[in-house]
Amino acid sequence: MTCDTLGPRPLIPIVMSMLALSACATPDLDAAFRDLGQLVDARLPGPVTWRTGGPEDAAVDARIQTILKNPLTAELASKVALLNNRELQARYADLGIAQADLVQAGLLQNPVLEVMLSPSSGSGTNIELGLMQNFVDLLMRPARQKIAKAEYESVRLELAAHLVSFMSEVQVAYYAYLGAQESHAVTAEIEETERDAADLSTAFYRAGNISEREHTEHLAAAADAMAERYQSEQDMRARRGALAGVLGLSPVGNWSAPSRLSPMPEQSIRLSGLEDRAVKERFDLAAHRSELHASLEELGFEKDFRLVEEMGLAISGEREPDGEWLIGPTLEIPLPIFDQGQARVSAATLAVRGMRDRLLAEERQVRSDVILESEALSLSRTRATHLGAVVLPLREDVVRLTLAEYNYMLEGPFHLLEAQQETNETYRQYVIALTDYWIARVKLRAAIGGGAFEAKLGDVS
Repeated sequence: MTCDTLGPRPLIPIVMSMLALSACATPDLDAAFRDLGQLVDARLPGPVTWRTGGPEDAAVDARIQTILKNPLTAELASKVALLNNRELQARYADLGIAQADLVQAGLLQNPVLEVMLSPSSGSGTNIELGLMQNFVDLLMRPARQKIAKAEYESVRLELAAHLVSFMSEVQVAYYAYLGAQESHAVTAEIEETERDAADLSTAFYRAGNISEREHTEHLAAAADAMAERYQSEQDMRARRGALAGVLGLSPVGNWSAPSRLSPMPEQSIRLSGLEDRAVKERFDLAAHRSELHASLEELGFEKDFRLVEEMGLAISGEREPDGEWLIGPTLEIPLPIFDQGQARVSAATLAVRGMRDRLLAEERQVRSDVILESEALSLSRTRATHLGAVVLPLREDVVRLTLAEYNYMLEGPFHLLEAQQETNETYRQYVIALTDYWIARVKLRAAIGGGAFEAKLGDVS
């Protein structure tokens, strides 16, 4: 018994109509990355670049080497990090995955083709064809797309928030390294002065002008100063390593940074209104609002389709041995006897409630963080200003006056060296305060969501 040649023409219009309902789509990663770049453009010191291993990477490497020829500013360090940090590059894949999920949400489930052959009582074979499509899948497509769009937007905003946070991490490491460099230089001066005092005390002791106790005290002070220099050098190298890590460079690589911190700007930052700005502009809060929107869409999805999620529509055709086709529809309807979707609706409702509460808690925490970082910036500026404008000039005056008395043989050399040491120590404290100021400034910028500060003379910063 042989099968007759199948004539599929009756099913072709049905298949074509189903294909028309679901447009062929593929993820556009370039477009997704451009969207990210436009979102963060105003809040980063340079453009975001996704290194995908193509020939364009050579141009990126050349750009990095050009930047590294000069001492790194905070802005240049940030640009290098954007181009060269591989952990950051790995995060960009999350955006591509989210966009692929968005495209997937717009696709229909593939129809199922059923073919059944059975012998007939006469000559030939009965042929039955069935094309089954999940009917509710067509209705759920817009809802799925809304949910996926909100989830994609959440991933995009989370990645933008990570970029802002990463820039803060880079610049904190940068200023910490500059501060450690300058502090080490001052510590080396302190050690040199203590060594001079120790050498002078040795000469005085041999001449019988000071006691053994006094001589030993100077030797101990010089030894302590040397230990502190070792510690400051270790700290400087650790800070360089931390900066190199976020830049994607080697700590022993051929790159440099300025040897001194920049002075504080004369214009101060207007701190009023920063809390509201943070709640409005922070990308992480916007991402969580998008997640809440997705949860609301998912709740509506569960409520609307919980009873008919598996409903199917089929078109079946049967070809009789005489060549006649019998075509008709088939509808599959699940009977909600055991599972009526109550648990899924309840879980979605609680998820929305919990997400709302977490969002409110995060907004309160953001406001608190902005207040604390503002206070840290204000206090560090006040301390640095006091040390640099008041204490340090007074210490320098003490050195000047002591030197005058020494020249008139009214004061001994050890008092002059002691005055110089106190000045050096004050300057080291000023460097620490100045480092704290720049780091507090970076952290406050991150707390409000990145971007430039609006400067206004006369406000506290």
